[in-house]
This record gives sequence, structure tokens and C-alpha cells, in this order.
Amino acid sequence: MFIDAKTLLLGLSEVNAKAKSLCEGLSGDQLAWRPKAGGWSIAENLIHLCITTQTFLPAVDHALAESLRRQLTGGGPFRLGLYGRMLVRYVEPPPLIRLPAPKPLRPLSSIPPERALEDFFRCQAAMQLRMKTAEGINLTGLRFPSPLASYVKMNLLEFFSVFNGHSRRHLWQGTNVRRTIPLT
Repeated sequence: MFIDAKTLLLGLSEVNAKAKSLCEGLSGDQLAWRPKAGGWSIAENLIHLCITTQTFLPAVDHALAESLRRQLTGGGPFRLGLYGRMLVRYVEPPPLIRLPAPKPLRPLSSIPPERALEDFFRCQAAMQLRMKTAEGINLTGLRFPSPLASYVKMNLLEFFSVFNGHSRRHLWQGTNVRRTIPLT
């Protein structure tokens, strides 16, 4: 599978459109509704995606800066290797394996559900800026550690691809929740 920065940006735009559609017409109570004990609401899925973005932005910023410093240039398209394809498949919906989110990435209940979509779009805009910055950089030229587990290393192509896939997964979860929201 060959990918360039524009393809990644298109994927992010598609995620944004799906998030908007998912939340359209829902009240704060509906956004906060949980399908079962331990399940996440639509708002919690969006908040989780924001927390994940905020957690990874410093590592992505460092990888971009280091790639520029090392003059690792190239417009692509680039190819996801086996490791990258496995990472992406792991996060894409429907999930092959369900594992709990790492504790630092679990949604905070202190954020009002009405604000979840707005915060999500703000975080998406921050990642969009990084994807635009990555245009012209060799997305496979530098590996960097995950801020959650330093033994997990990835390149920018893998990260951005996983980022979009992870977003699709949680929007898929949100879509399943929306189907079960009681009509009031």
C-alpha cells in the first residue's frame, strides 16, 4: 500500500466528516449516554481521541523537527511495511482484539459532552497541521518512540496511518452507540 501526505490528509478530512455526522442532532445527554456499564459514550470516544492526540503531539513534533534537521526529504508515495500494516490493522474497525485503553488515555468525565466534538476538531486541526508540515519529508526516514511505551517505535507514515485508523475505530464505536441511544 503506497501512501503520501495528501492521502493522509484526505483520511483525516474523512474522519472529521464522519465525526460531524455522528454527532449531528444529538443532545448533550445523548452524547453522554453509555450503552452498558464500562462502555464509552460517543463523547467519551471523542475525548479519548483528543487525549491520544495531545499525548502524541510532542513526539510527532520532535520527529518532524528531527527529520527536517537531518534533511530527510521525499514526497513519496511511501509504502507501509509489514509492521506498519499490522499496526494499522490492529486499530482499524472492527477490532480484531479488544484491549482496554492505557490509563493515561482514558476519557475524563470532567469534560462536558457538548464540548467533545469541538475539542475533537481542535485536536484534529493540530494533527492536520503536522500532516501538512510532513509534506516533503521522508515519512519513513526516521523512527521515534511512542510516548506510552518507548520500546514501540514507529515512523511518521506508520504513526499518521495508525492515527487515522484509530480515529475510524472510535467513530465506529460511536456509531454503534448511536444506534442504541434510547429515543427521548
